[in-house]
Amino acid sequence: MQPERYIICGNATPQLPAKAESRALRLHLYGADDECKVTLKIEDIRRQMFKEVPDRFRDLLDIATYVYAADQAVTRGNKNVETFDSEWRRYFHFVIPVREPDFWNSEEVTRCLRDTLGFLSDDKYDFEFAKLLHKSSFQMFLDFDDQEMFGTPEQVVMFSGGLDSVGGAVEEIVNQKRRLVLVNHRATQKLDTRYRDIRERLNGKASINTPYHVRVTVNKKKWMNKEPTQRSRSFLFVSLGATIANMLGMSSVRFYENGVISMNLPICAQVVGGKATRTTHPLVIQGFRQLLGLVADQRFDVENPFLWKTKCQVVDLIAKAGCDDLIGSSISCTHTWEITNEHSHCGTCSQCIDRRFAIIAAGLELHDPIGQYKVDVFVEGRDSDTKVQEDKTMFANYLERANQVAKLTSPIQFLARYPEIARVLRYLEGDPSSSAQKCYDLYTRHSKEVNAVIDKMFSAHGPAIRQRTLPADAMLRIVYESNLPSSAPVIPAAQVPMPDNVFRRAGGAWQVRFNGKKALTVLPWAGASYIHALLNCPGEARPAVEIVCSTAVDYCGQAISDHEAIEAGLHSSSDPLFAGLGKISDWEAVKAYRTEAVELLAAIEDARVDNNNVLVQQYENDMAKVVAKINEAVGIGGRLKDAVDKRKNIRDGFRNNVKRVIEKQITVTDPELAAHLESAIKFGNTPRYEDQGIRWETQPVRNG
Repeated sequence: MQPERYIICGNATPQLPAKAESRALRLHLYGADDECKVTLKIEDIRRQMFKEVPDRFRDLLDIATYVYAADQAVTRGNKNVETFDSEWRRYFHFVIPVREPDFWNSEEVTRCLRDTLGFLSDDKYDFEFAKLLHKSSFQMFLDFDDQEMFGTPEQVVMFSGGLDSVGGAVEEIVNQKRRLVLVNHRATQKLDTRYRDIRERLNGKASINTPYHVRVTVNKKKWMNKEPTQRSRSFLFVSLGATIANMLGMSSVRFYENGVISMNLPICAQVVGGKATRTTHPLVIQGFRQLLGLVADQRFDVENPFLWKTKCQVVDLIAKAGCDDLIGSSISCTHTWEITNEHSHCGTCSQCIDRRFAIIAAGLELHDPIGQYKVDVFVEGRDSDTKVQEDKTMFANYLERANQVAKLTSPIQFLARYPEIARVLRYLEGDPSSSAQKCYDLYTRHSKEVNAVIDKMFSAHGPAIRQRTLPADAMLRIVYESNLPSSAPVIPAAQVPMPDNVFRRAGGAWQVRFNGKKALTVLPWAGASYIHALLNCPGEARPAVEIVCSTAVDYCGQAISDHEAIEAGLHSSSDPLFAGLGKISDWEAVKAYRTEAVELLAAIEDARVDNNNVLVQQYENDMAKVVAKINEAVGIGGRLKDAVDKRKNIRDGFRNNVKRVIEKQITVTDPELAAHLESAIKFGNTPRYEDQGIRWETQPVRNG
């Protein structure tokens, strides 16, 4: 990670550490038009929409604009994707004048900002808020258009001009006949012509519900345009949309992005962490929802109605609505700096690849002229050796993921192969088991689409591949000749017969089966771990505090592992229990708690062998304190109480967690198993699973 970088905004005059002064970046939205000036401009807004904007929303726009400007002004350093250089992650410390500093300095608000932005852009953020002295009118942001507004808008939609957002506009305007406000961030003037074309075509598709188009620009000096990744752009985007919604008396905004992009499973090193878009990742959506609810002081919804669609399904939706002429006008490319009048897409970035696959899978190539791509995704060569290697790795792994998913036969195998999906589940609405099934179904559809396109391309270009007339660095030839190592395959269930009674760990979840019936997925709540511990030693009574402590030790080890992975700039594959643990101040202390707990478990066993019940009691009291510390540190439990009270809390928590898993997850899928566990598990100081002659397979599933 880069050293801490102070971003001093507006009229703030903080006392900086001496070593930070020379690296400080100064920005301001108000005042003289100098080299530090950043200007936010909202265009095409109607007078009839305007009303007084609450101070918190005005502050929100200021904060989002400063974050966006700093994101572009501070480079990520070495972008060597092979090594994922430590300079990729930046450490921003913002000092921002606001109208309501007490609100913004509250722990709940600053934590929400830090955590959401940190995940969104893969950087570290700290915020200090001072009192704003210069309170300019919101009028300065607005560029009024006096055209009459017919009807009241029903929804505010974030509109990037990409294929997914075009699909969302078509769904709302054409299929649902709704009147929209489309909020578009104008990132570069190069896109103006294409956006105008999309706007005119969309207006033509509407009947009496012509949408309102609100364009937003952030103007700044050229020296600030250093970093092209712009991962914080969606924070500015959603802040603008929420402010417009508030002006219209609404309390929701919508993004439209397909679920494969939203969930952001890593394809390979090139698109790990913040190098892949997290605009609509469920964790980010939840963070936006929480922040905007605090700002609005009421429930504020942020939605993504395309979460369960692939991009191919979005393209198909556009075509079936009679809007296939909009496909060619949409802009998917992330390399906007490469856009020319002739080529609107580079053909090599991950978004271009995903776009081209989706359009071919939908059979709509005629509406996406290959001439608008600088490089044909499949059959043309690349510009440089470095670019070839990057593209080769990304493309081959993109296909490898499709191959791997095609081999999976259940959500359990999917979670085992891609444990990152477990982090998504707690942020999705509905039952976690059902959400896991939906995620598996989504990626299975995407896998079939990708593999069908490759088969089609090989069929179309087979002679050229065989004759080696394609360029050596063409993607089809690279894939055909590639000997990149593939990921370790998951052993198909057909090769290893599943026992009749199973309760075992499988990647990011538990695989469960009872009496030879269909296996089910149980998400990794603490209660599942407790049940597993009892089934692992049937008939044996074990102190609840020991089971809870052993589970806490395992969770603590997972948290430490995830922390170290995150610090290295990699994806966390954490258990959902840890997905929201936020910042832990002293990881060395967490490691020490874990070590102490392991030592106590061993000491208790020795004391039992010696029949020293007094020492066992003493060690259990000590262990209760350590468990409390671990639980506090990693977010599982509450504040520390005295040992006696805590032991009772642990017993109660053990029982409640087991019952919750049975009631919330197992009963709905396998009532017979739920009834069996409820009758066979006995609670108290030393819970046990009554041995009824059932032999459970409890060893974890491992990839072969």
